[in-house]
Amino acid sequence: MLNTYQLQVRTQCPVTDGETDLYQVTITSESIIEVERILAFFAKYMDQKIFQEELTRRAATGLGAKVESIGIHSGVIVKCCAP
Repeated sequence: MLNTYQLQVRTQCPVTDGETDLYQVTITSESIIEVERILAFFAKYMDQKIFQEELTRRAATGLGAKVESIGIHSGVIVKCCAP
């Protein structure tokens, strides 16, 4: 079985103080991941300054799944995939 979870994630921009980054995140897993676990994982980063690439890597490792994030930084669309 292939499961797909999609959500929006907000974190603090690590470059510009006071700016919030918004990401469209897609998680793909062959096993079930409880939604509450996904939400709790990303809640830890809401108030932290973190680069999109690092957040995506940590999510893939922490949730044991493939994670894709899409964000816009200074007008540039950035898409990260891990692993």
